[in-house]
Amino acid sequence: MRAYLEDEEGHEEARALLADAECDAVTGAWSRIEVSGALVRAARAGRIDLEGLLELLDQEVTGQVTLVRADPESVEAFSLDLVRARGLRALDAWHLATAQLTVPALAEPSEAIGFATRDEDQGAAAEALGFVRI
Repeated sequence: MRAYLEDEEGHEEARALLADAECDAVTGAWSRIEVSGALVRAARAGRIDLEGLLELLDQEVTGQVTLVRADPESVEAFSLDLVRARGLRALDAWHLATAQLTVPALAEPSEAIGFATRDEDQGAAAEALGFVRI
């Protein structure tokens, strides 16, 4: 969400990450819903021009950002394990479960796979699963 909200800490870094040609940006399909909701709330608070940012989001998730989907039952089971073992928030667990179930198949065998988060608990869980925290 920081990539779309200029007044958020880390906005420039998030935009740079999306613009990095060496980095393949991948996210779960629910991210589009999550970010859209955050943008609508930000617009209601007078922080942003909603139309322009929704258009940018839609362009990016149909272009430079790859949306992935995993089997819902597998995501639910993995997310539940993460929540119970690490106390992650439900949506944080969902993002990590989706990444774990889909992204390794997209990477080269020796390629490091990053996971972008600002949440300490989610980042620690990602590292425990072998992701490089971004």
